Amino acid sequence: MEDGPSDRKEPRVSEIARLKQQIELETSAMRLAMTGFRTSASHEIINSQMDRLGQQYEQLEELIGEQAAIETIIAALGRKEPCP
Repeated sequence: MEDGPSDRKEPRVSEIARLKQQIELETSAMRLAMTGFRTSASHEIINSQMDRLGQQYEQLEELIGEQAAIETIIAALGRKEPCP
């Protein structure tokens, strides 16, 4: 039996959701690193988090396009609290 169009779409939707959740977690971690108990995160920590965020952006861009990926990153960075 061949995979239909909906069979190919489901893994893509799951991957998009996974990447968006990972971006939310990464940006929340960045906020905590800069404003939490340790108010001065090291450059190494922040650079590492930004590198991971960049990789997630690139993966998301391939799936949903440049503009939507940029909007997702901007929205995640602009949140004051982590999304549920």
